[in-house]
Amino acid sequence: MLHAVICSVFPTLYHALKDLLGLEIHALEMVNTFGLFVALAIAAAFAVMAAEFKRRTELGQMPQVPVKTVVGKPYPASDYGWNGLLAFVFGYKVLWIILESGEGFVPQEHLATSEGSLMLGVVASAGFLAWRYWEDKKQRLPEPREELTLQDASFHMGGVTTMALLFGFLGAKVFHLLENLETFHLSTLLTDLFTSGGWTFYGGLIGGAAAVLVYVHRKGLPWRYVLDAGGPAMMLAYGLGRFGCHFSGDGDWGVANLKPNPGLPDWLWAYRYPHNVLGRDYTWQGMERIPGCEGRYCQQLIDPVWPTPLYEALMALALFAVIWWLIRPRSLAAGQLFSVYLVFAGLERFLIESIREHGDSLYHLGSMVFSQAQMISVLLLLAGIASWIYFGRNTAKP
Repeated sequence: MLHAVICSVFPTLYHALKDLLGLEIHALEMVNTFGLFVALAIAAAFAVMAAEFKRRTELGQMPQVPVKTVVGKPYPASDYGWNGLLAFVFGYKVLWIILESGEGFVPQEHLATSEGSLMLGVVASAGFLAWRYWEDKKQRLPEPREELTLQDASFHMGGVTTMALLFGFLGAKVFHLLENLETFHLSTLLTDLFTSGGWTFYGGLIGGAAAVLVYVHRKGLPWRYVLDAGGPAMMLAYGLGRFGCHFSGDGDWGVANLKPNPGLPDWLWAYRYPHNVLGRDYTWQGMERIPGCEGRYCQQLIDPVWPTPLYEALMALALFAVIWWLIRPRSLAAGQLFSVYLVFAGLERFLIESIREHGDSLYHLGSMVFSQAQMISVLLLLAGIASWIYFGRNTAKP
C-alpha cells in the first residue's frame, strides 16, 4: 500500500480512493489533492505551534492570558445570522454537488457558478439553526455571570493563524508575480493577485511572518519566543505541502533526468508524473497523452524529471525531526531555535534548486543567472548565521 501511494499521482481525493481502495465517490472530485495537503499542513503547523505556546507558557517564557467570559447569556442574533448563512451555502452548493456527482459530472466546473439547490440550502439552514437554538437554550442561566480564567498563550493561535494565512497567501502571490519580471505589469497587478495559479513559498513565509510579528507585538508576546515556536511549525508545514505538490503533479518538479538509473524505483529517480493536474492545457511544456487513458487527467511528461517535491518533502520532515527532538530541548538563547530553522530552510532549498525546473522565472545579474529561490535561500542562510550570533549576544530582552 505504501509503495502504491508514493509512486502514484492523484489529481483529486476521488482518484486517490479509486486507485488505492477501489472506491468511486465522485463528489470527492472537488477535493483537490494539493488543497488537501495544504489544509493538512496548516492543521499540523497550528498543532505544533500551539503546543510550543503552551509549553513556553508553563516555562514562564510567555505570559498567561486573562479571558473574561459571560456564562449563561443568550447567543446574539449575529451568531444565528452567520451560522444560518454558512449552513445555507453548504446545503445550496456542497450538498447539491454531492447529490449531483456521478459519471461525467465534474464538481470543479460547478464550484464557482451560481448553480445549486435552493431547497437543500433552506433545509440545511433550518436544520442547523434549530440545533443551534437547542444548544443556546441548554446553556442559558436565569442570571448570566462573568467568569475570569487564565489561559496559556495558545489562546492567541486563532489570531496568529488568521494573520499568517491572509498575509502569507498575499506574499506568496506577490513574490510569484515578481519572480516573472518580464510579464509583471503594474496595470494588471490587482487582477493578477486574485488569480488562482502561481504561488511562491518564500513569499508566503516572509509575508506571513511579518504579519504575525506585528500581531504578537500588539498582544504583548515576546517575539523571539514566537519565532522559536514558529520555526518547527513552518518546517513541518513545508514538508507536508511539498507532498501535495508531488502527489498532485502541480508542475513544481525538477529538470529532465535522463541519467542511467542506479537501481532506484523510477518514482524516486526519474518520474514522468502520469495523470498530473496540469493535463492537456500544458502539453506545450513537454506533455504527452497516456496511451489508452480516458478522462480529464491523461497526460504525462515526455521526458522523466527529478521528483524534487518528494525530495523536499522528505528532507523537510527529517529536518523538522532534528529541530523538534534534538535541538529544541537544548538550552538556547531566545530566538536561536528560529536561527537554526533559517539555516536549515535556506540550505535545503539552495541544494534542491540545482536540479529544479525554473522555466522563465530567472534573474540576471551580469553573467550570473539565478532563481528567486536561490537568492532568498542565500539570504536565509546568512540571516540564520547572523541572528544566531546576535541572539546569543543579546539575551536580555526576548
